[in-house]
Amino acid sequence: MKSIKLLTQLGLLTTASLASATQVNVNHLAPFADTLEGTAVSIDVNGTEVLSGVQYLQSSGYLELAGPGVAPGETTLQVFAPPGADTAAIEATVELAADTFYSVTAIGDGVNQPLSLLPLVDNQMTPSDGNFMIRVIHAAPFAADLNDTAASVRLDDGTIVNGLSSVLFGQDSGFFELPAGTYDLNVSTADGSTRLIDLAPLDLPAGITVNVFATGDGVNQDVGAYAVFGDGSSAALNLEENAPAPTRVNVAHLAPFAASLADTAVSIDVNGNEVLTGVQYKQTSGYLALADGGVAPGDTLLEVFAPPGADAAAIMAEVNLAAETDYTVVAIGDGFNQDLNLLALVDDNTPPADGFFKVRVVHSAPFAANLADTAVSIRTDGGDLVGGLTGVEFGQASGYLELPAGTYDLNVATPDGSVRLIDLAPVTLNNGDIVTVFAIGDGVNQPLGFLATFGDGSSAPLAVEPEFTTLTPGLNGSWFNHDTDGQGFFIEVFPELGTMFVAWFTYDTTFADGNETAVVGEPNHRWLTAQGPFDGTTGELEVYITSGGIFNQDNAVQRTPDGTLTIDFDDCRSAEATYSLVSSGLAGTIPLTRISGSTVAFCESLLATPAQ
Repeated sequence: MKSIKLLTQLGLLTTASLASATQVNVNHLAPFADTLEGTAVSIDVNGTEVLSGVQYLQSSGYLELAGPGVAPGETTLQVFAPPGADTAAIEATVELAADTFYSVTAIGDGVNQPLSLLPLVDNQMTPSDGNFMIRVIHAAPFAADLNDTAASVRLDDGTIVNGLSSVLFGQDSGFFELPAGTYDLNVSTADGSTRLIDLAPLDLPAGITVNVFATGDGVNQDVGAYAVFGDGSSAALNLEENAPAPTRVNVAHLAPFAASLADTAVSIDVNGNEVLTGVQYKQTSGYLALADGGVAPGDTLLEVFAPPGADAAAIMAEVNLAAETDYTVVAIGDGFNQDLNLLALVDDNTPPADGFFKVRVVHSAPFAANLADTAVSIRTDGGDLVGGLTGVEFGQASGYLELPAGTYDLNVATPDGSVRLIDLAPVTLNNGDIVTVFAIGDGVNQPLGFLATFGDGSSAPLAVEPEFTTLTPGLNGSWFNHDTDGQGFFIEVFPELGTMFVAWFTYDTTFADGNETAVVGEPNHRWLTAQGPFDGTTGELEVYITSGGIFNQDNAVQRTPDGTLTIDFDDCRSAEATYSLVSSGLAGTIPLTRISGSTVAFCESLLATPAQ
């Protein structure tokens, strides 16, 4: 059995002996930052700093505020974060009696539950012979709704301890006595169905007094337990090691069945009990525990009601859930192109190899009524397939891929890669990341885009490349057609003038007949120029043929209009040139791509703030 290991007390003030006097033990159990350094505070008593640099899960030990027989009376306590800040993050005035011991605990995370000070009167009486004395305090702000923090304190066999069946954040049990011995305790939901904090067995000897705090918010700081003893010492309590993992489900609403986010709101029932309500498109629940470790929920009925609490479920599915397994269950479809449905995915949250991240791609974008027409490929912006993912249809998932950590510029395109459907902005994926990327939206009710869920159950929309709506100097440079080697276009955009210039390097329609000679180049080399205005992403240009020039001489040349050239840009990488030349009667189209992709990032950076 594990015994409690005491922490070293803070050495910031001398701790008074436990004689008759007014004494206060200050505990920092407010998980308002995700690093211990970020939780550091200083504490003032009646305007005088008495503690500084106190971090989460630290206690002061008992500090004497007044001698025997003296009542401090109204005492102002202030907590400053960071230490020495101009304004107190927490402030409270408490009435302190003479010859009394107090615990004052900073609680709350400032997000789920407000930061506050919890003053409690400590009991210094000796427990009955053969017993220990315990008080349980709920200081774990793991939910925003106070009712959702309700927890029970149980033995591992499910027995409720001392009637503690529904303790809310900020409440305490009062002191009660139990026979000395070894206790295997846990903090569970009020009904006992889900274990929230599973303590390792505790050896609790006769004669001790202990305060057990439930701690952590599960986001900034892990949930756990913290003990403060009758002598003012304290310790973080060990949790069960290698305990069976619970069965968890992350519910994601990715069904774009309405144009207004408010109109996408749904409620979700599990086995007939409402567990979520008011969930809107692109929101996720985070992982919810459905069964204790080692317990298989088995056949589980999931129902989605739109609007929340409707009489009939809009989506219903029964899924068989295994023990110790993480799932993501996704509401998909728009009810028009593709039916509303629930997609159940088994999550793999085991860490990837060092230097790698793990990614899974899920197609949940119902942008076409014919399933075959939803087929897509996943590519880098250079056109390379990712993980061989082509022909992926709505409702399909890739399985997990391990890729080297780094920055990726990806897109969802048609299976052949010719048309880019959703263009992801560059995203950095770090060593150890576990991410599922969902293609979302139907392009009608909700725009196409991406949402990512992570191994910790959190989620975030991913940015897409800015819409390509105008021409910028980022398009300047050389463009060519892969099929006509040695020919191409040089393009120059002038946003301030609303015009563009093109030099077209090409050849005549036939080879020279052998009687023609040229000192510079070949006789059938041709250089056409074009200039004109652009509107949006299209330039309407007039083509000129230039004659009368001599190599490196300043003699006047003649420019003769000879038709039109229209260049329509798809994005920073591809375009199409349509030409009609009057003198030759030639007309047609030429697909164009950048000769070098080195300026593509610059081009895309200008799309959000086009030059004026």
